[in-house]
Amino acid sequence: MQDGVRFALTEEDNRASFKLRYQIYVKSMGRLKDKGDHENEELRDEYDDFARAVIAIQNGEPIGTLRLFWGGDVPFPDSLIEAYSINPFLGVLRQDQICIVERLMVTENHRGSNVTLRMYREVMNFVLQHRAEIVLLDCEPHHLNSYLKLGFRPFTTPYTYPGIGLVIPMALIVGDFEHLKQIGSPFAMLTKPEDLAYCTATEALTRIIDDKANVHSLTVSNTGQFLAEIKSLSPEKQFAFNTTPTLFDFLEEEEIERLIQKSHIIACKKGNHIIEKDNSAKTMFILLSGHVAVEKNGQMIAMVSPGEVIGEIAFFLGVPRTASIIAATEDVKVLSLDEKGLSRLLKHEGQLANKVLMNLCRGLCSRILAGSESSDFRAN
Repeated sequence: MQDGVRFALTEEDNRASFKLRYQIYVKSMGRLKDKGDHENEELRDEYDDFARAVIAIQNGEPIGTLRLFWGGDVPFPDSLIEAYSINPFLGVLRQDQICIVERLMVTENHRGSNVTLRMYREVMNFVLQHRAEIVLLDCEPHHLNSYLKLGFRPFTTPYTYPGIGLVIPMALIVGDFEHLKQIGSPFAMLTKPEDLAYCTATEALTRIIDDKANVHSLTVSNTGQFLAEIKSLSPEKQFAFNTTPTLFDFLEEEEIERLIQKSHIIACKKGNHIIEKDNSAKTMFILLSGHVAVEKNGQMIAMVSPGEVIGEIAFFLGVPRTASIIAATEDVKVLSLDEKGLSRLLKHEGQLANKVLMNLCRGLCSRILAGSESSDFRAN
């Protein structure tokens, strides 16, 4: 196959995309096994009949791919309109002014390279050529910072994507050049204001997404306000010694700021799967408000209260998620801790890392004791 990054135009290109999806999603991550063609080792579905694929080839082998839907090819089916919360935008845009990106994946040894950006450059060229005004996607919590840097913004309630877990709908308003320039998005370097003169709905689209997100990001927020929101969400946890330990116990405010750099507060609906069993993602969360249930094989095995950490087993052991974590009440908010940032902190900031690890150990011990006491109670 010819090296380069391009939209798939041949059957060979498309099959390379399907096979790479299978290798990464099904074989490596254990996702979407029910949708995989295990005989041919391909992951494709009915949406591929009208979707476009971008493929990255190096040394004759696929190393990255993504899928793009454009409303100018065929009208979006109701399933995509619901999944990507398109309805609010249809009041100001035609479907041929909307693109959706999904199924982005890169082989492990090329993650962190420029492969993803090169594929998105192809997407942006397509967007400009076809005069689209908005690009939509669903983002997992551990990818939030990457998409914020590109210029995407959360705009509605997170939801559970079957087989994956919690995802956050995000939108890139193509004509908002000032926002792209302000955050240093690579897309601002790929375009000029005159390239976006066709965009007439920018203000209307901005009004639609403003103040409607259920995600609050430290990356784009005032630090003081962010810290105040964390404390106000869980007033009984004042980051001091508690009978139920928290990750913030005995930390100075400046240390908390370093710990939660690039973090996000995510509001969830009752029933949202914050963590999906067997998922390979390793994000840790701190429950700030509400209660979440820990489930295995459809059975609740524990209830988590505000202040507790969830997802630490997959983070530290490097294993798939051992249980599903589901929002049990309507007022659930979690703080997602950036996986890469936390790894850097544990590696390079010994004193703070020791405090964090001690708090994690205290939390785990408290959880073990609570489980032991519950077992004794049931036995008696």
